Amino acid sequence: MKNDELHKKFGVTPEYIEESAAEYESTSWSKMRFGEIIQGRPKISDEPLKTLTVKVPESRINAIKVAAAKKGLSRSDFLRQAIDNELISAG
Repeated sequence: MKNDELHKKFGVTPEYIEESAAEYESTSWSKMRFGEIIQGRPKISDEPLKTLTVKVPESRINAIKVAAAKKGLSRSDFLRQAIDNELISAG
């Protein structure tokens, strides 16, 4: 990617990159901002999570895997979204 494309996409200039690199290389890091370090997987809810077991035909599980992969989701995330969508539309 060219410098002007980087600037358009990320809003950074070559000067900013050089300044940031110099600070990083100096190990002072006085201007750098870091977020809170969180151990483990990110929480998906403020509530306690419970397991829900459901039996479905194998063909439906395979269809869920394919649909989840197309959306870039895990099977669990796909099913959570499907449940949420149904609850919203039933609401």
